[in-house]
Amino acid sequence: MGAPRASRRRRRFFRSSHAREDIAALLAAVEPKGRCLDLPAGGGVNIDGIRRAGFEPVAADLFPEEAAGTGAECVRADFTQPLPFLDESFAAALCSEGIEHSPSQLHLIREFARVLRPGGTLLVTTPNVLHLRARLAYLLTGHRGFTSLPVSEADHVRGISPEGTPHFHHAFLISYFGLRFLLKIAGFGDIRVTTTKYSSTAVALAPLLWLPVRLATGRLMARLRRAGHPDVASEITSHMMSADLLFGKKLILLARKKGQGPLPGGGTAALGEPRDEQL
Repeated sequence: MGAPRASRRRRRFFRSSHAREDIAALLAAVEPKGRCLDLPAGGGVNIDGIRRAGFEPVAADLFPEEAAGTGAECVRADFTQPLPFLDESFAAALCSEGIEHSPSQLHLIREFARVLRPGGTLLVTTPNVLHLRARLAYLLTGHRGFTSLPVSEADHVRGISPEGTPHFHHAFLISYFGLRFLLKIAGFGDIRVTTTKYSSTAVALAPLLWLPVRLATGRLMARLRRAGHPDVASEITSHMMSADLLFGKKLILLARKKGQGPLPGGGTAALGEPRDEQL
């Protein structure tokens, strides 16, 4: 393991799990610049980073008044409905900790594809339900966590918009597999995977679980190869066996709407950083 990659992995332990700085750095490497849609914007925590990355932010949310103090254009948007923007009107889009709240995930990804220009970049962050700790929790509890509550009507409706649309908590968690599939069928390609902070428990489980995970993943991907899809199998394997997906608390995916060349960097490493090899 080279020194730069070792240093990067150490940073994955001793840092905040918030993705704000990662988002800003990832967007800074994206070209071309232009308007960037932030949906759901929440209180606007990513607006400054979007500006520092060279984009003009547009904050959209079910409760847009929460981002009114950021100075960005704020628009009310319900991501279960058509977005109130023209086709191909954004150079980039950010969906940070939003897709797991949406009961209409394919619709939402297709709407991002509609409002992005050809070659535009979509950046999605969501809880990673496939790190090793989450896999063990699912085996034992049927749920991705040992302490977070499972989905139920008692805990996962968190508010109602003025139009009567309910705001759901993490009721629709989605894995790498599901999110990759939605991106592909909505017309995105060049998918990249990274994360923020590693789960120390997931890392501690690696000596016990890495080999079974590697063998099981290899067996599944062998079926894909025999079915005539070697490129799909190779891409999924490289993502699934990356340290960022096995250990990362957060899943960050970047994808480019088809119509332009690949994102700079490629693979599973953050933009501007060395690529991780498979473990």
